[in-house]
Amino acid sequence: MSDTTKKQRGNIDNLKPFKKGQSGNPKGRPKKGKCIPEILRKITAEKGDNGVTKLNLILNNVVNEAIKGDTWSIQFIADRMEGKPAQVIQQTIEELPSGFTTERI
Repeated sequence: MSDTTKKQRGNIDNLKPFKKGQSGNPKGRPKKGKCIPEILRKITAEKGDNGVTKLNLILNNVVNEAIKGDTWSIQFIADRMEGKPAQVIQQTIEELPSGFTTERI
């Protein structure tokens, strides 16, 4: 170890809190890049030529497709309005892992 490292170890000055008004992280948290949902929200919030947002235009198209009988559009609307139904998952185990008994389960 170098001499400076030996001097710093066990030094009580290292344990003192920051001075009043001094930040422990002066540059702050680094900015994160924009994520896809954030970008999509910004784009779909823009208004078109007729003053309607792009999101409204997209949803109008989905509703029109549902009226025509498109099953994907119908499912999309039902999931958004009523919520997705809970899915029941059934699992059958053919063999118990080694070391397990039916009493333990």
